[in-house]
Amino acid sequence: MRIGVTGASGMLGTAIVAHLSKLHKVFATSRSKGIEGKNVTWNCFDLTNAKTLNNWLVKIKPDVIIHCAAIVNIDFCEDNPTLATKLHINTTEIISKYLDSTDGKLIYISTDSVFDGSKSRPYKESDSTNPLNVYAKTKLLGETPVLSMNKGLVLRTNIVGSSRGVRLSFSEWILKGLKENLVLNLFYDVKFSPLSVYDLSMIIENIINNPIFGLYHCASSDSISKYHFGIEMADFFQLPVSMIKRVSIDDMDFKANRSKNMALDIKKISLALKYRFPNSLESIKSIQHQHSSN
Repeated sequence: MRIGVTGASGMLGTAIVAHLSKLHKVFATSRSKGIEGKNVTWNCFDLTNAKTLNNWLVKIKPDVIIHCAAIVNIDFCEDNPTLATKLHINTTEIISKYLDSTDGKLIYISTDSVFDGSKSRPYKESDSTNPLNVYAKTKLLGETPVLSMNKGLVLRTNIVGSSRGVRLSFSEWILKGLKENLVLNLFYDVKFSPLSVYDLSMIIENIINNPIFGLYHCASSDSISKYHFGIEMADFFQLPVSMIKRVSIDDMDFKANRSKNMALDIKKISLALKYRFPNSLESIKSIQHQHSSN
């Protein structure tokens, strides 16, 4: 199968390219080249250039596109709404239009940030969205063209794992701080459902082999606070917890507003795929697996 991956040198894109290139022909794109392999073809360009993006799609003739590309720096998006709009919405419109014309499939990686966090329970696909910042608003608007496709899939998620890049992921930042005995301020009042990129890449392979379409939440089977996630990481990697500080997100001076409850309910996708999703501790175990295989 011919599979295109955008944002292919990012945290999730890297894991997907490494995993899917074992059995499929992968066409990877990002601003800079990532991992290479015998089944990986790279084209590095600005995804927001509509003409170049269209030419790439026509050239590679994909059966499936996994659209991972995103600006994950939330405060940067707040300062650069035009760029966030171009990447999260406009590129998705171009890709979805092309794939609809070729009977291709699109997997769009969305975010748990589309909810305002006012509910106390994990969010279901049927719950009303209310994004609090530019990142979340533009990612949510990017879902619309995908859900209008014949073969479009939106996966809302929150990933952890190895980035292999310049910018540390959340879990890498914690692990580095624990190893170097640095102060780690972690939020006790922010809940999420972390899924490792290793696990998500395997789930995406499952979906490619057994397609589902529409909107699904794809995350760990439980939820955990950012603070307790740090404690669990320290325990699992047998590192001291003394430098982990329990703080509130309300005490932070972020430019963009952030949701306190990003927990996702995964019953719908679990039933659709007949798959047992990992819990947050198992996601941490997958982080160790990814680090040991790097």
